[in-house]
Amino acid sequence: MRLSLQCSSASLAAAVLAVGLSAPAHAAFVQYSDRFTFDTHNPFVGVNWGVYGPDGTIITTPDSRSVGGITIGLGSSQGELQRYNEGASFIGNFAVGDSLLGDAGSESDSFIIRFGSPVRGFGTQIDSHYISGPYSGSVEVFSATDTLLFTAPFSGNNNFAEDELAPFVGITNNVANISYASFLIDQSFDPNLPPAAGSLLVNRLDVVAAPEPTPLAILATAFMGFFGFGFLRRKAA
Repeated sequence: MRLSLQCSSASLAAAVLAVGLSAPAHAAFVQYSDRFTFDTHNPFVGVNWGVYGPDGTIITTPDSRSVGGITIGLGSSQGELQRYNEGASFIGNFAVGDSLLGDAGSESDSFIIRFGSPVRGFGTQIDSHYISGPYSGSVEVFSATDTLLFTAPFSGNNNFAEDELAPFVGITNNVANISYASFLIDQSFDPNLPPAAGSLLVNRLDVVAAPEPTPLAILATAFMGFFGFGFLRRKAA
């Protein structure tokens, strides 16, 4: 009877563990509109663009750097991005002194941030570079196979107030499958420009790298730990 009970317990534990680890992961994207809420709910690594050099540094793309164990890659169709500081080379709606990453003088460039390994999410503030007044745009996130996973719209008002009110866009998923993101400003008002391009700037990028374990997986791990402890006690006896 004892052997039968042990086998039944082992089978149950294995079944629970198998379900917890092999259950299909369904995408559940969440968009955040403020950094405080994003950072409070998600463990993150902060990427300060100062790692690319001082204000005015031209960054030849593609380029990549490692920050806090995360590899950040930069891409642009023009082949260049640039470092700015709010209050020095750029006046907008970031906080004075913020280290910024932006396009290098093109209103038709693309602006892409890649991750060395797929991440679960990221967040940053965004401001228009050449558009003054109200503007809108979007952040598109893609998988490693170039599949569009989610589009996050945003809107703001560049009035050069340096009031920290540049719109924040935070995006998370319940699985780590975000490989890169394309940042776009709507330019459809000007027929001489492409309708959307990366003519913008972003400040610190908070990256959520680790996926959160599912409640079922946590239960399975706890059950296996309890079962293993009980088995060791019986063996010792």
